[in-house]
Amino acid sequence: MSDRKKLILLLLAVLAVRIAYLGLFHDRIFSGPSTQFEQAFVAMGLLEGRGVTVYREPPAVVDPANPARLLDPGRYAIVDPERVSYIKEVPGYGFLLAGLWTITGTKTWLAVQLFQIGLEILAAWGLFGLARRFFGPRAALWTVLVFAFLFHEARASIIAYKDIILLYVMLIIAVLAARLFEGKGRAGPTFALACAATGLGFYFMPNILIYPLFLTAVLLLLRKIKIRTAVIFVLVAVVIVGAAVFPYQSYVRAHRAEPGVTPPLFWYRFWLGTQVRSFYSTEEERFQDFFSERMQATGRTLEEICKDEFLALLKAHPAAYALKTARKLLFGTVLVYGNAGDASGTTSWTRFKSDHPQSGFKDYARSNPWRILGMILGTLSASLLFPLSVAAAILLVRAGKSALALFFLHIPFYYILLHMFFHYEARYLLGTLPGYLPLIGYLFSRIAAKRTKAPAVPARDTLPA
Repeated sequence: MSDRKKLILLLLAVLAVRIAYLGLFHDRIFSGPSTQFEQAFVAMGLLEGRGVTVYREPPAVVDPANPARLLDPGRYAIVDPERVSYIKEVPGYGFLLAGLWTITGTKTWLAVQLFQIGLEILAAWGLFGLARRFFGPRAALWTVLVFAFLFHEARASIIAYKDIILLYVMLIIAVLAARLFEGKGRAGPTFALACAATGLGFYFMPNILIYPLFLTAVLLLLRKIKIRTAVIFVLVAVVIVGAAVFPYQSYVRAHRAEPGVTPPLFWYRFWLGTQVRSFYSTEEERFQDFFSERMQATGRTLEEICKDEFLALLKAHPAAYALKTARKLLFGTVLVYGNAGDASGTTSWTRFKSDHPQSGFKDYARSNPWRILGMILGTLSASLLFPLSVAAAILLVRAGKSALALFFLHIPFYYILLHMFFHYEARYLLGTLPGYLPLIGYLFSRIAAKRTKAPAVPARDTLPA
């Protein structure tokens, strides 16, 4: 069978897995703190010409007869049309929803989910092209195969939420970064495009913000650019990314003091990072429950409590904090929570505790075996990425291709090093996949070639002329 036919079959596998997930979970609400519905409110405000706003009194977003079932935004019963400015999260996904609903003429989640599945096919094709450039067609086919059955990513792809967009934006940036690594084309315009894509990505996931600076450092370390070029790159990144971010920051400053406006969460994320030690979905739910009690008892906001407690911890135990953060980094590379199953409100830890206050997590696991299975499958698929990529990197180093290994590893390193200070799950690390998957495809192609005694296509630092 030709490589083209194999690729078509693999793309169909990508589609089939996502359609299967869509069939299982298309109308399920996922549990835990979420701004999914706020993004829908933003989109509705944009369509009404009300700007980046949300309802002061949010409407019901689930079916009253079935609290696990999502209501389409077109069916929301608006109890109070008054709106307030929205600055809690970046609004990029709200703009995306508004655009899609304008095209479809109906406010449904299914339209968004199908759009994202379409992007999944394009992402698989993009990963194939990226892997083939450096590792050959066999490794590229293995890359798409792994992507097809990456359970935590497949689950995230059919959730109408902003997390998955990070993968698509980061894949575009990775292709541009590959051109810089290869020394192809004009470096200045290519880097400027990467910065522009970063500015766009910020409005979906702000963790992408300083990636161009990290890329510049890596290219300098690999001697792909000179110091003078690196300085120019830094200036270009500051100007382009800064210009992209400035309108949002201005909007936040202008509206954060308005009554009823929820400010962005900043200190909460740092304090959560000090408290969450295990990588399973109920950890943050329990953390939220703890702070709900504190807020009710003291009358203080979540940000105020978290700021004081985080700074007090850092001041009293700086060395212990640094050690704990480093340990979390090492632990999190090989055990990262990734959901691949049911995470509806009716199966959440919070709901279980409210119904069974005297029960523990073991009782919860026995009562919700399918959710636990989904947690295991998702976590397994997420946690294998780092060790498999390291194994591939070792093979590349032995083959004298250490620069190529570092180029692909620098993408996951960026997100892992950044999130070591926070709570992180696999859905926050979807941007790592353009780095992980080509390496894993290369590793599996080498293993397959050895077992069949077929010659493997050698990896290359650059494309042949």
